[in-house]
Amino acid sequence: MKNYQKLIESGSLTSAIEWVGEQMPGGFYIYRADQRCEILFANHAVLHIYGCDTMEQFKELTGGSFHGMVHPDDYIMICKSINAQIADERNEHLDYVEYRIVRRDGAVRWVDDYGHYANLPEYGDVYYVFISDITEKRVAQEELIRRENVFSRLMEQNAATSDACLAVSRLNLTKGVIEEMRGSDLYPCDRAGAPVEECLKARYDSFLVKGDRERYDEVFRKDKLLDRFYKGEEPATFVAYCRRSSGRQCFVRFSRAVAIDHATGDLISFGAETVYNNEKVTEVLNDKVLVQQYDMVTYIVDNNYSVVIGDAARISRGSIFPKHPSGRYLDYVRDQVLPAAVESVHDRAQLERDLSPEAIEEHLRQEEPYTIDVTCEIDGEVYNKRFTFYAVDQEMKFYLLLKSDVTDVLRKEHRDNEVLAFALSEAEHANVAKTAFLSNMSHEIRTPMNAIIGLNTLALKDDTLCDKTREYLVKLGESAGHLLRLINDILDMSRIESGRMTLSKEEFAFGRMLDQINTMIQSQCRDKGLSYECRVIGDVGEWYFGDDMKLKQVLINILSNAIKFTEAPGSITFTVEKAAEYDKLTTLRFVIEDTGVGMSEEFVPRIFEAFSQENDGQSNRYGSTGLGMAITKSIVDMMNGSIDVWSQKGVGSRFTVTVSLRNSSRVTSEIIRGIDLSQSKVLVVDDDPIDLEHAGAIMDDIGVHCDLCSTSAEALHALEIQHAKQTPYDFVFLDLKMPDPDGIEMTRTIRSLYGNEVAIILFTAYSRDDVKEQALEAGVDSFLSKPMYIADVLGELENLVGSDKKKKQEIPYALLAGKRILLAEDMMINAEILKQILLMREMTADHAENGQIALDMFRSSPEGYYDAILMDVRMPVMDGLQTASEIRRLPRDDARRVPIIALTANAFDEDVQKSIQAGMNAHLSKPVEPERLYRTMEELIAQAQNKE
Repeated sequence: MKNYQKLIESGSLTSAIEWVGEQMPGGFYIYRADQRCEILFANHAVLHIYGCDTMEQFKELTGGSFHGMVHPDDYIMICKSINAQIADERNEHLDYVEYRIVRRDGAVRWVDDYGHYANLPEYGDVYYVFISDITEKRVAQEELIRRENVFSRLMEQNAATSDACLAVSRLNLTKGVIEEMRGSDLYPCDRAGAPVEECLKARYDSFLVKGDRERYDEVFRKDKLLDRFYKGEEPATFVAYCRRSSGRQCFVRFSRAVAIDHATGDLISFGAETVYNNEKVTEVLNDKVLVQQYDMVTYIVDNNYSVVIGDAARISRGSIFPKHPSGRYLDYVRDQVLPAAVESVHDRAQLERDLSPEAIEEHLRQEEPYTIDVTCEIDGEVYNKRFTFYAVDQEMKFYLLLKSDVTDVLRKEHRDNEVLAFALSEAEHANVAKTAFLSNMSHEIRTPMNAIIGLNTLALKDDTLCDKTREYLVKLGESAGHLLRLINDILDMSRIESGRMTLSKEEFAFGRMLDQINTMIQSQCRDKGLSYECRVIGDVGEWYFGDDMKLKQVLINILSNAIKFTEAPGSITFTVEKAAEYDKLTTLRFVIEDTGVGMSEEFVPRIFEAFSQENDGQSNRYGSTGLGMAITKSIVDMMNGSIDVWSQKGVGSRFTVTVSLRNSSRVTSEIIRGIDLSQSKVLVVDDDPIDLEHAGAIMDDIGVHCDLCSTSAEALHALEIQHAKQTPYDFVFLDLKMPDPDGIEMTRTIRSLYGNEVAIILFTAYSRDDVKEQALEAGVDSFLSKPMYIADVLGELENLVGSDKKKKQEIPYALLAGKRILLAEDMMINAEILKQILLMREMTADHAENGQIALDMFRSSPEGYYDAILMDVRMPVMDGLQTASEIRRLPRDDARRVPIIALTANAFDEDVQKSIQAGMNAHLSKPVEPERLYRTMEELIAQAQNKE
C-alpha cells in the first residue's frame, strides 16, 4: 500500500495507465462515476471511433464527459441500463450496453460498451470501459431481421390472398421446385414438387402479346429479384394479357419477391397472379381518357391549389392554364380567369363569388358535382371553359377541380340540337300524317263495312229467306265481323305506338269479368265442338282495382286464338290462380292451354311481333291478322306483367299471363250499399294542383273512372267530347274558387249546355252557407268540404246515384215516328241502309248526295221542316264539317237548334272535336248501331223542341 501511494505521488501510476491503455487493440477510456461523468482518460482508438485526431478535438466534441459521448436520444436509456447492471451483485460491477454515437463528421455509428465499476485511490469511484465500433455488425443483424421478417410476411401474405388470386406461389429457386401453389385458375403443372421451369413455361405460353415473354424475363430474372430484396425494395410487378388454364382471357398482374428461408438457407420466390382488368381500365382512364377530357386536374385545400394532371404546352389555343403548378387558388381565379371572362355574358363580381371556396363548399354540401361554365375571350376568340368541382373530404375542405374546354362540345351540341329539332319536326309531321292516314283508312274501310253489315242485318230480318241463303248471309256477317276486328286491331296498335293507350284504375268485380269471358268462350267452343273448362285455384278475391276491360281483352285474345287453332274434339283449359299477395297487391296467374296445332320452337320467340305469322300456310287457313298477340303483349307490359309461351307442333300450346292487381276492401260480391259505382265516370275540376291530385287519388281508391282538369276551358272541352261520343260524365266535382269563371258560373254553363245530364258537386274550403242558395239556384246538386275524404266522397256519390238516375229518367225523349230527317251521304248504298233503318222507326228521310246539296236543301226548306240532320263527314264538293258550319250560320232560328249528328268512320277523339267545333251535336262512328242512333235522336230532337 505504501508503494502504491508512492506511485501515485510520483505520477508513475498515471503514466502506467496511459501506457497500458494505448497498448490495447480496442477503445479504452475511464470516467468518474459521479454526476459530471468527467472523462479521465481515452486512448487513441477511442479518438478514432469518434473521428477525432487529438484529445482536444475529442473533449470539444464530447464536452469532456461520458454524457457527451452518447447519442442524445439514447443517454437516459443507457444510464438506466448501466445502473441496473451495476446494482446487481451477481454482475460483479460489470455492465454491457449498445448505443449510438455521433462522430465529429456528423455520422451516426453504433458501439458496444463493456464497463466496470471500481474505486480508484486518489480518483475515487470510476468506470473503466472497453468500447468498439459495431456499426457493420448491427446493420448485418438488422438486415438479417429484415430478411426474416420479409420471409414471414410473404408467407402470411400468400396464405391470406390465395382465395382472391388466380394463383399464389412459393417457388424454391435453390432447388428448382414448387413448394406450394394455390388459387382459382391454376395450370396443370401448378402443383407442389413440380419443376419451376414447367411453371414458368406455362406463364410464357399464356402471353397473347408478342414480346411479353422477354419483358417478363427482364423483370423477374433471379439476379433482378435478389437485387431488389437486398435493397429492401417493393416486389417486382409485371402486367400482361393472358389466356388462363380455364380459357379465360384477361389482363394479369404478376408480382414476385424473393426471401431467404433461414431454416434452410434456400432462396424462395413468393408470387401472386391477380386479374387486372379493372385496374387496367382505370389506368387508361387516367392516362388517356381523363387527360383528353380535362386539360387540368387540380386539388384545392384551404385556398391552395396544386395541379395533378395537365400541361400548358398541350393547350395550343385558348389557354387559361395556371402559370404555376401550385399556388393560391383565388389568385389564379382573379389573375387569369376573371380577366378572360366575357363581360357581356358574366357579372365578374358574381363569377368570382361563384368560383370562391365558400361557394364550392356550400354547393358541394348540397349536391355533387358543382359545375360553373365560363365564357372566355382569349386572343380575340371566344372559348367555353367548364369548372367541375368534387368533394374529396368535406370536413377537411379538400376539393377536386376538373377544368375542361367545352367549346367544341357546345358547338356540336348546338348543331345536334338543330338537327334534332328538325328531326323532331319531321317526326311530328310524320306522326300527323300517320294519324291522318289511319283516320282516312278507318273511314275508307268502315264506309263499305257499314254497307256490308247494314245490308246483311236487314237481309237477315227477311223471314222468307231459304236456309241456304240465310247460311250465306250468316257467313257473310262473320267475315264482316272478322274484317271489323282487323280494323280495330290496327287502330289499337296505332294508339299503343303513339302512347295514347292508357290503363284505368277502376274497382271491378273479378267474378263478373270471368263470367263474361266464360259465357263468350263456352259458346264459341260449343259451336266448334271443343270441350272448355275454367278452373279457379286458391283464394282469388272477388273485387280488385285495375283495368278489367284491357285484362279481359288480353284473355279473350289468347282464348280466341286457342279456339281458332284447335280442331274438334280438342279441349281448352283456362286456369286462374292466386300466385302471391304482398303489400295490398295480389299477383294472379292465368294459364290457357289447348290441344291445338301448336307452334314450332323457332316461331315461339317471334309470336309477339306485329304481323308475325308462322310460315306454313296456317295463316291463310285460320285467317290470322298477325296483330292480336302484339297488342296482347303490349297491354300486359303496360300492366307491368309478364306473358310466357310454351308450344309444340301437333301437341298444343300453353300461355301463362301474370299480372298484379291492387286489392279492394270489398269482402263480398255485394255492391256497396246496393249501388254499383264501378261504371261511373267522374270529372274533377280544380286549379290547385295539390287538391286536384288528392281528388284523383281518392277517385282511384274508390274505383271510379276519373278525368282531371285544372281550368274551366279544359273541363268544357272534356264535357263536349264525352257528350258528343254519347258517353257523358255521371258526376262533375267543381271547386268553388275557380278563377274565371268560378264554380257557380261554371255550373250555370254546364246546365245550359247539358241540362241534367250530369250531377254537379261543389267542393270548397270555405263556408258553404254563404253560397248555398246561389249554388242550388245555379244547379249544384250537392256540396263537399275540403279536404275531401274517401268516406265523404263515397257517401255523396252513392246518395246522388239514385237521384241522378231519376233525373235521367225524367229527361224527355221525342217520339221518332213521323219525324223528317235530312240525310247527307255520298255513298248510295249507305244511304239506302240508313233510310231503311230510319223507316223501321217510321221516319222519312230526304237524301243529299253531298254537303252542298244538303246545305241547299236545308236553306230552301221551310223553317222547322227537318227535325234532325244525319251528316256524313267525308263527302265530295263540300264535306260534312263545312256543311254543318254553313248551316249553323244561316239567319234562321231552326239552323241554330236543329240536331246535326255526325255519322262517320273517323273514330279518333280529334275527329270528335272537329265535329263539335263545326257545330254538330253528336258524333257516332260507323258501322252505325241502330239502337244507339235511335236513342241519340230521341234525346237531341227533344232538346231542340224544348228550345223552341
